[in-house]
Amino acid sequence: MSAVKLLVLGSIRRRGISHGYAVFSDITSWRADTWTNVKPGSIYHALDKLESQGMLRSVNSESNVKLGPSRKEYAITQHGESEFIVLLESALVSTDIQQFSVGIAFMDMLPRRNVIDLLQQRRVALETSIQFLQSLSTEERPTDPSKHPELVGIWLAYVENEAATTDRILVHVQAGRYKFKPDLLEGNR
Repeated sequence: MSAVKLLVLGSIRRRGISHGYAVFSDITSWRADTWTNVKPGSIYHALDKLESQGMLRSVNSESNVKLGPSRKEYAITQHGESEFIVLLESALVSTDIQQFSVGIAFMDMLPRRNVIDLLQQRRVALETSIQFLQSLSTEERPTDPSKHPELVGIWLAYVENEAATTDRILVHVQAGRYKFKPDLLEGNR
């Protein structure tokens, strides 16, 4: 659910004010269903839940005169803004690929220095996992699955790949490859 919450809050944060269908359109146009487990129903459920938790508020859409039924529009509250930052920072250190992917999608909404620090924390956690996996004993004829060399090998290769990916992203962020919101306001790289 936190990946969906982050996607919904991020969409509304980018737009300022948004209705459910626009959030749905954003998330589907980003093809988030291919890199997360987000489903259309979970988007609308998240909107309702975020509003009931005080992270979103309904706003009048006086500037948008529409023919037909009115749409409920949302804006992020201060509580929602705080939760967005917490979720985003958490996603950028997560070793879960879906959470991390959503974090990367919105990393430009944090200061560059924060993103570098968070990615470095993720790298340390991945290195700890690599060391643990390398320490596992395996058996040629395993007595249980945890000792199967192929299973341990799958997980070791996966975590090593995640570490290499994190290193690559870190190099790009440190080199100024991406613009971050505060960077744009301050005129930095």
